[in-house]
Amino acid sequence: MFNGDLNGDMSKPRINKTCINSIRAWKGVAVSLGLACAFLCASKGFASLPGNLPVGRETVEAHWTEEGIGLHWGELPGGEIIAVSSAPKKEEKVEEGPLIIPVEVIVVNLSGSNARRYLKAKVHLEAKDAETKKKIEAKAIPIKDRLISILSSKTLEDIEGLEGQESLRGEIKKNIDTILKVEGGILQVYFSEFVVQ
Repeated sequence: MFNGDLNGDMSKPRINKTCINSIRAWKGVAVSLGLACAFLCASKGFASLPGNLPVGRETVEAHWTEEGIGLHWGELPGGEIIAVSSAPKKEEKVEEGPLIIPVEVIVVNLSGSNARRYLKAKVHLEAKDAETKKKIEAKAIPIKDRLISILSSKTLEDIEGLEGQESLRGEIKKNIDTILKVEGGILQVYFSEFVVQ
């Protein structure tokens, strides 16, 4: 454990790495044992306080919750002590209602413009439920391909104004529902970018 000088001088002992690692490991064990002892003492003292469980019944369940350590007691009709957990149960997150899924930015040349005009669009699809969302994510490539086909087939006149964009939204919804094989799977189509140059 201890090594002296290279000259054999033992008046200046040095601690080797193995010893240091052992000390660190035991230090962690000692801290853990200290915490456990403190917890046991506190839980026994808690049980003997007036208004708590009658003295002599030392059955307690301790568990970690998000709020800290929880101590819970309970008693069956026959007098047997049981531990009862009152910690709130974690609720499973269930995605309900409409979900919006972004599609990559699409840039296409507009039809009839001899490649002089293009449309840049960022499309978002609103799915009716989580199952439809999964289908959209699974079919992302065919959906993007269909969007490119639809948008590149339009002329500047087709997409001008509010009526043109509403017509385009309806066509996109119908085509995506066909790809997904779900009737009414897409509730709405949104454009967060719609630039014609």
